[in-house]
Amino acid sequence: MNKQISIALVAFVALALLVLPAAAATNIISQGDVVFIGEQGLDVSRALGGASQIAWWASGTDPAKDVPSDTMNIGDASSFYVAPADFVGQTGNWYQYPFINGTQTVAFTVKEPSISAKIMDGSTGEDVTGKAIPVGHFGNFRLETNMYSIADRAQFQAADGPVKIKVKSRDGATYSSLYGANNAVHSLVGVTPGGQIWYWVGGASMAAADGWNTAAVDDNENRYYKSGVYTAWAECNLNGMKDNYVAPDGSDYTGKTVTGLATVTIATDSVNIEASEDSVTRGNQFSVTVTGIPSQLYYLWVKGTGSMSGQPTDQPPMISLAQASVYQDQPGGPYTIGSYQYEGGAGKTLKEDVPKAPEDGVKYYAQVETSTSGTRTVGFTTSKDTKDKKYTIRVEKLSGNQYKSDEVDILVEEGEVTVVAEGTQSYYLGEEVKLVGTNSETSYTYLFITGPNLPTNGGQLISPRDPVINGQPATFTVADVQDDFTWDYKWQTANLEIDAGTYTIYALSAPNNRESLSDAQYGTVSVVIKKPFISAQASTGVVAKGDKLVIRGTAEGDPSAGVAIWILGKNKALYSTESVNDDMTFEYEVKGATTQTLYSGQYFVVIQHPMYNDQFDVYPDDSTDPQYVLGTYPQAGSEIFKLAGPGSLQGTDAAEALVTALNQAMIDDTYTKMQFLVEEPKITILPIGEQMVGSKFDISGTTNLMYDDDDLLVEVTSSSFKPTDKSQSGEFSGVSGTVPVVKGTDGVNKWSFPVDASTFKPDEYIVRISGITNEVVETGIFNVVEFSGQPIVAPTPEVTPIATPEVTPEVTPEVIPEETPEPIPTETPTPTQSPGFGALVALSGLVAVAFLVVRRS
Repeated sequence: MNKQISIALVAFVALALLVLPAAAATNIISQGDVVFIGEQGLDVSRALGGASQIAWWASGTDPAKDVPSDTMNIGDASSFYVAPADFVGQTGNWYQYPFINGTQTVAFTVKEPSISAKIMDGSTGEDVTGKAIPVGHFGNFRLETNMYSIADRAQFQAADGPVKIKVKSRDGATYSSLYGANNAVHSLVGVTPGGQIWYWVGGASMAAADGWNTAAVDDNENRYYKSGVYTAWAECNLNGMKDNYVAPDGSDYTGKTVTGLATVTIATDSVNIEASEDSVTRGNQFSVTVTGIPSQLYYLWVKGTGSMSGQPTDQPPMISLAQASVYQDQPGGPYTIGSYQYEGGAGKTLKEDVPKAPEDGVKYYAQVETSTSGTRTVGFTTSKDTKDKKYTIRVEKLSGNQYKSDEVDILVEEGEVTVVAEGTQSYYLGEEVKLVGTNSETSYTYLFITGPNLPTNGGQLISPRDPVINGQPATFTVADVQDDFTWDYKWQTANLEIDAGTYTIYALSAPNNRESLSDAQYGTVSVVIKKPFISAQASTGVVAKGDKLVIRGTAEGDPSAGVAIWILGKNKALYSTESVNDDMTFEYEVKGATTQTLYSGQYFVVIQHPMYNDQFDVYPDDSTDPQYVLGTYPQAGSEIFKLAGPGSLQGTDAAEALVTALNQAMIDDTYTKMQFLVEEPKITILPIGEQMVGSKFDISGTTNLMYDDDDLLVEVTSSSFKPTDKSQSGEFSGVSGTVPVVKGTDGVNKWSFPVDASTFKPDEYIVRISGITNEVVETGIFNVVEFSGQPIVAPTPEVTPIATPEVTPEVTPEVIPEETPEPIPTETPTPTQSPGFGALVALSGLVAVAFLVVRRS
């Protein structure tokens, strides 16, 4: 009985030996094998070859010549630890030491472990780490590691695979294996990389039809792997390396013994579409984003628009051209995409569900391919021809025998065009008018003008007498619309060949003329155009030699050429131009150095405005030394009259000839005129009378020197002031000072000097008045007497001021009225013609300036 039991036990043990696998032998290290930092319990006996030490030489040293950089005694060769403290920084070959028989023999090579992982879509060959993988595609894991050499160890077996892959579901479950093709089970543990790059299923090359079957189902057709995010990583704890070799913070060493976490989303077999806007103003763009299975094709179209004509103003939004992964049929066919029969269409195709125009309707539908992350954004455009209404954008895919679809609505609204004219909306011809506005409809704003006797359906803004032509943008003035929907245009009104009046400017979203306004959005603004004019006045009507004369005025219409100033006298002709300021004012100074050289007498001034054509049509042959006056009519450079030399016109004759030239019907220039007198500088002293010691009085008088520009020096001295003997008193009575010239109320400039006679001695006194900047002197005398207690009543002197002649107004000749149309609101013009300067020649004593604004009617 005992013998039978013993035989049975022996048989059982033998059977057990046949069934049980052999113990792992990944710790047996042969001579020249690779070991990794962190491994422990290694049997390195074979590697040592009987040596008791190992030695390491740093890079750049020679084991045959140099002493070791480091040595290590091996205690128990059957349980060796590749300690991080000893081997980090000292990787590479470690030799048997001391050398046996003088031979440098490598015991083993120490390396830092390295491992990383990616999640791949085996069905497409794409990296889907951090992305999505469609249901039904095969997932795979790509390992990149240097630990493939472990498989080269002498007693390594397949079951000893050192790498473990872990996959965690969205609910936290961790898988040790995954279903593959035909529900075959692929283990995630015991993976042995066979090379630096190794695929979990497939090995050296990734399997295309096997791996992680994301569509695997159980017997009840329930999916094992629900849609959602999965997290995966790989690790290697061969011979305790992961436990021993840790990061500085004590955590698992990512990139050494464990990989970083990688995620992948198993996409649902559904599709979603979202629009960038709920509504869009016509003329602007919008987009839709399709979200579905990665790298899948979907049909996209503007649903239910087949009843629209597709003609201008009756078009749906169009899919923008040349977008990545957006495929469209070509006009003229074949209509591969357009032949798709959509769900619920009773056999209708995409092409039948959209308008036929333009270009056979191919811009209203497309096939789009989602990215590897499962999304695709598609742009749409609208224009002035897009009908304002609500549209439905549909995305659809036939999956097996089921349709997967979604829709989104977008409202296209009418845009708006506005226009305003900056300023008062009243302008002089020649001014720049800035037109500004908004246009939310299109990228360009089209402008035209209407007004008296202009084309009925609109004239061109830069050439108002030429009509704009409906549908021809080149005949319109076009302004670009900016990103914020604003636009502006600077309208130059010089040389427009239009008269003063009220005009209407149209701004449109399309190149439509006045009879086609209903087909576009538009705005209008009315502007009043006025004739330019000029007015001026002189700082004084009488100027003393050496004093300046300032001519100030206004020249409306913003003449870029400025104004021309003619000064004409006997044997004298001066010409100059002066620029006009932004506020339409100008100022011209005849300097004192110039008046100093002028002969005393009368001078005539004509100030010329270039008017509509912004050029002087009457001008001198030489602006610095005029000899002839020239004109543009009948041709440029025509001589009008001679201004200097034998046979020339002088003074009033020259002025009359100049005005006559400017009054010609073929000359559009306008002018104003004035005159002034040049006199020798003079000062008068009003009678002072007898004064008492201690009294206070004023010494005053008149002068033709310029007020606010000249000062006078007043000196009062005793007539007995003279050299004295040393024994006599040298007392002096008198006073001196400066006083300004002030403007008089009666056209005569005045001055006044206060005197305090409290320190004066009874005597005769001399008054001397002299100009500081002008060489003019006047003297007078008066007496100072002892104080008597009785006031001295000075006789009232007869004052003869500088004469101011009356100004005889110019006579305007009678004009026979003509029938005229309704007046256009403009500034009241002054008469064009005047009797010239002839009626004023006799007024040689003129003091106050006379000026007349002349405007051409």
